[in-house]
Amino acid sequence: MIAAVSEPGIDAELVARYRRDPELFTDVHDRYYRDIYRYVAGRLDTQIAEDITAETFLLAFDQRDRFDPELGSLRPWLFGFATNLIARHRRKETRRYRALARLGPEPAVEGHENRVVTSVAAQRMQPHLARALAGRTG
Repeated sequence: MIAAVSEPGIDAELVARYRRDPELFTDVHDRYYRDIYRYVAGRLDTQIAEDITAETFLLAFDQRDRFDPELGSLRPWLFGFATNLIARHRRKETRRYRALARLGPEPAVEGHENRVVTSVAAQRMQPHLARALAGRTG
């Protein structure tokens, strides 16, 4: 598969079309989705990549009127959104792991089954322990 390459003429045409009809932003999505997804998936896992890629196009759609074709093409503009979202995700993940590390390990919660097993085992061992304490074996 060949990645879509930004071409200023095509990007300018896409921008002009979606400015007249915002529903045509789907053409931008169709043209660049695979490139953005591959970029994100190469830096994060594939499940998160789907979310980040979707969020990239959501942000781009929300800010579509800010794009200026004279300053560059759509592809690097979209990669900028994706890069920022990846960085935000990593910072958030780092904060989460640091918070979990501060909590320390969870205390072992002894369930009812464990208490029953311990009690039964102790009752079985009681005669052996009594003989051992009395100095007798066997």
